[in-house]
Order: sequence, then C-alpha cells, then structure tokens
Amino acid sequence: MLITGCFSDKTGSYSRIMIKHLLALSFYLLLLTPVSAQNPVADSLERAIRTGVAKDTNLVNALNRLSINFWYKDTEKAYQYTREALDEAKRINFRRGLAVSNNLMGVVFDIKSEYDSALFYYQQSVKYSKETGYLKILASAYNNIGMVHKNRGNYSMAIKTYYDALRIFEKQKEDKNIGNTYDNLGLVYYDMKQYRSSLEFHLKSLKIREKIQDKYGIGASYTNLGLTWSEMNDKEKALDYYLRSLRIKEELGDKYGLGILLNNLAVIYMEKKDYKKALDMYKRSARYHREVEDFNGLIYTYINTSMAYLRTKEYAKAEAMIDSARIIADDIKSVSRMAKVYAAYAMLYGQSGNYFKAYKSHLILDSLNDSLYSENMSRSTTEMRELYETEKKEVEIALLQKENIIKNLEISQQKNRNRNQLLIAAILLLISVSGITLWYIRSKYRLRVEAEHEKRLLQKEAYTAVVNAEEGERKRIAMELHDGLGQLLSAARLNVSVLEDVAGDEDKEVVENAEALIDQAITDLRNISHNLMPSALIRLGLVPALNDMAAKINSSKQLKVIIHTSGIEQRLPGDFEIALYRVVQEAVNNILKHAGASTININLYKEEETLKLDIADDGKGMPENAVKNSKGIGWEDIRSRVSLFNGNMKLYSDPGTGTRININFSKLSYEQ
Repeated sequence: MLITGCFSDKTGSYSRIMIKHLLALSFYLLLLTPVSAQNPVADSLERAIRTGVAKDTNLVNALNRLSINFWYKDTEKAYQYTREALDEAKRINFRRGLAVSNNLMGVVFDIKSEYDSALFYYQQSVKYSKETGYLKILASAYNNIGMVHKNRGNYSMAIKTYYDALRIFEKQKEDKNIGNTYDNLGLVYYDMKQYRSSLEFHLKSLKIREKIQDKYGIGASYTNLGLTWSEMNDKEKALDYYLRSLRIKEELGDKYGLGILLNNLAVIYMEKKDYKKALDMYKRSARYHREVEDFNGLIYTYINTSMAYLRTKEYAKAEAMIDSARIIADDIKSVSRMAKVYAAYAMLYGQSGNYFKAYKSHLILDSLNDSLYSENMSRSTTEMRELYETEKKEVEIALLQKENIIKNLEISQQKNRNRNQLLIAAILLLISVSGITLWYIRSKYRLRVEAEHEKRLLQKEAYTAVVNAEEGERKRIAMELHDGLGQLLSAARLNVSVLEDVAGDEDKEVVENAEALIDQAITDLRNISHNLMPSALIRLGLVPALNDMAAKINSSKQLKVIIHTSGIEQRLPGDFEIALYRVVQEAVNNILKHAGASTININLYKEEETLKLDIADDGKGMPENAVKNSKGIGWEDIRSRVSLFNGNMKLYSDPGTGTRININFSKLSYEQ
C-alpha cells in the first residue's frame, strides 16, 4: 500500500500591478485514490474486521486500507481506524505494518493541517521503512515530508526530500509515482517563482501520466500547467488547461480538485473584471474546501474573495474574509500562509486609505518574510540530530580502538620494564647532568622569547581592537540601513502604489516605473545591508551564513560553491564566527577574481579537539611565492584573522593544479 501527498497553494497573477496579489491554488494528488463510499471492497473490509475474520497482519492491512476511505468524508473515523492499525501492528511487532500505518497517520494530520504531528508520523514511517527495506513506503514518506516542508515555505528541504523519493521510484521503475514526484517538484519551483523550471517538471509529469493513462493525475497536471501559464502571462493557454482539467474533475466527481480549480478559474474572471462570476466561483470553491476539510485551500480562497471585494470597493467584506483566513493560518501555525494574509491586509488598508494600518501590516509582513528566509537557510533539526548521533558513535568506536591498542602496548612494555631499570637509571643520570647545562642556555633563550611574545600580544590586542571596531561599525550601519532607510523606502513604495487608482492612462507607466525603481532600491539596500553584516550570521550562526553565501554565488550559475560541515553541534563564539566568515569571504573573493575556477569546496569540521577549515578550488593555481610577493591586503587580512585566534594556516598550490588553504584551530584558541 503506497500513500503520498503533493498539496500546494499558489500565488496567481492579476493583470498589471494590482492583480499580482490575487491567489490561486494547485492540486493535491494522492498516489492511492480513496475507495468510494459504496465500494463493495470497503464493505467487505468492514465486515472482515467486525466479524474477526481479519487477524494479525491481515487485520493491520484491512484497517489501513479502510482508513483511506474516510480521509475526506470523516477525518476522525480515518484517525480511529489508523490508530487501531498502529496499536495492532505494535502488539504483534509487524514492522512493515508500522511503516504503512505511520505514513497513513501522517496523511490524516496533514489533511487536518496539523503539520507538527504529520511530520512526526512521517519520520516514524521513514524509520520503520528503512529497517524493513520497504522502499515504496520509504519513498512515499519522503514525498509526504517534502509536502510538509513545502507548505511551511521550507523549499530547500522540500526539494531535497522529493529527490530522495524520486531516486527510489526511478530504481523501482514506478512510472505513476515518478510522475507524481515531478509534479511535486514543479509545485515547489512555482512557489519559488521559478516558473520555467516549474513548467518543465509539470510537462514531464503530464507526459508520464498520459503514457500510463492516469486520468486523475492528468487532471492535476492540467490544473498546475494552467496555473503556471497564468503566472507567465499567457492567459489563453492557462484557460485552455483549466477547462481541460474541469472536464476531467467533473467526470471523476473530484471535490478537492474542483475546489482548487474553481479558485484558479476565478482568477481569470478577475482579470476580465467579471467580479460577479469570480465571486460565485470563489464561494463554490470555499464550499468544496470546507467539505473536504482543506484548510490550506480555504485560506487562499478567503484571501482571493477579499481581493474581489476590494475591487468592488466593499472594504468591510474584504476585511472580514482576510480575518477568517488569518484565524485559520494561526491555527495551523503556518508562517508562509500568515505572510500572504498580511500581504492582503497591507493591500486592503492601502487602497481603503487606512495608511497607518497598511504600514503596520507591511512591518509584520517584512518580519514574517525574514522568518521564512531564516527557516529556509537553516538545516532540519532532525537531520542535524541524526548526523550528530552517527558521528558521535563513530568517534566512540575510534576511541575504543585506540584504547585497546594502548592497553596492548602497556602490557608489552611492562614485560621489558624490569630488565631496563638499570639502563633507565643511567640515562636519568646523564639527563640530569645535561639538564643543568641546558637550563643555563634555555634561561637566556626564554627571556628573549618572552620579550618577543609580549610584543606579539600587544600587536594582537591592537589588531583585535581594530577588527572589533570595524565589525561593530559594519553591524551598526547594516541595522540603520535595514531598519531606517528600508522602512522609509517601504513607506514610499506604499504611497506611490496609491497613485495607481487615481492616475490617468498616460501616467500609469510613470507610476509603474517609479514602483519598479523603489522595489529595486529596496532590493539593493537589503543586499548592501547583508554584505555589511549577514543577518544569517548574527541570528543563526556561521554554518547557515556560509550556506547563504554559497546559495547567492550558485544562483549566478557561473561558479559552484559546495559547503560541507560536520561535528559542529552548537554555535561558536560570536567574534570567532565573524572572523571565520570573513576569512572564507576573502578567500572566495580572491578565487572569483584570480583563479578562473568552476568549483569551490569549503569544508568546516571538527576532528577531536581541533576545528579545521579547508578551502579548495579547481582553478589555474598560483606560481611559487605568489602569496609572499603579493602586494594586496587580502592575504594579509586572512593571515591576521587566523593569527588572532592562534590558528595555523597552510597554502598548497601549483600552476594548473588549483589552490587549497588549510586552517586549523585548537579548542583553546576559540573557546578561551
């Protein structure tokens, strides 16, 4: 039995500026379609369970299969059947049954939009699937975990788990599930506004579904293709795909899909300014969403309905619809959906003239967007914990092996110790005589070393003060740019947007250009602020900040930066994190300017008590003594920051072989 979900909600497009805030929905597809209410198979399952014919593993399978029938008709009954299956599987230690039951329980909570519970059961399913080698359920659980991350706006983790599922499906040659996973990836790229990539995955999915004649899946692909073409401003193609999907969904009686599709069709009518027809479709869509308890779809339908009321200047009705969406988003604890709610509030208050509330809504929206950004840059807590436990066990095994070697050596040495006592005494006498001589020599040498050490300490303190002052000033300027000038630009953007409704046709282009310029200014300001002092470094620490740096460079597709980290379970001291970040930043800048490389590998890891940083590229390398003869301040800055924490740096490079920098810090160096 294989269950997976690919639920998503989407931001559609108005024509021109205003309509860009309208929302649309994509399709939730299950790899196993629920049994119909009057299905004789469902009746026979209930009879087998009630009469006791189904026992042990057969009882677990029957309960699991029957629970699917009630996912959208009676979620509580679906929960009860799945709970019974879990209890029975535990009682008889049926591990494969536990894999399936946990996966199904995750789907039940997913439908109820209780994502924390859903994620817990999906992860339990992964655990039991791996134990039993149940690859179909393992891939299904990965797909479902990807869906949860996507619904929460954690797109990097969603893509990772979808590809984990895809690799298994491709090995198993599961065409239907491969098509579904392609569709899921298309939905994630849609949310990330990478519409060309989204279109590519949806077309690949449709090709597979048409090949295997998966009518249910074809309808889903039509919906998602219509949605993507709508965002790419080809409304005719969008409408064509929507109407194809509508015919299939009406034929199948698919309430879930109809709720989503009517929402998307309403977007088209909004663009045609047929608000009466759009409102009618939104109401029908909301009814379908409520019937199947699709709270995510309901949030977006409420927001879309508010946009229709906004266009007809019925502000009170618009606000009531957004209030309803906010209550649901708060219940399901979704930051990404709450961000869309406050975007709708900002638009409503801006157009209705309540500029103070519009400004407050923009501030909340900025805060939510910052939270989403931080979440996407952070690694999964569960993944980090598992990685830590694995590495911890490996270290313990290595230590035990070393201890056994040491014990064997001690036994061997003990056998020879008695025979060598006289020799040792003679050696000790010789050492004593030599020691007196060496003491006199070393005394003079120590005085000279202490003087040199004192000089280095003074230089180090001076450099530390300069670096701390510089970093503090960077942080202050970054905060002032973000909190001061950034808010002023947001307010300016809001004021300019008000001119859209009052400007004549000849002035609209000027207003749109002004908005575009302000948007670009806000983006540039955020980039400058981030370069001065990355927010990920201050809030989340060194590892997320390095991943953020790599993501920005990789987005240019001119060079690939790969980050590997291990053994870093908690944040390092703040000044040490900043110093390491600047070292990496300066080294990467040197590579970008001079190396002509295509790949940069950055490894940050702990080996016992030593923190190691390796930076390597596949560029043209450097001639001998190039660093010593360099007149630039980049290498000097790297050496100074490494020396600040008593680090040890080595450089390996030859022409044509690339360059590698190896830096080591002892624990005492950065935790003192």
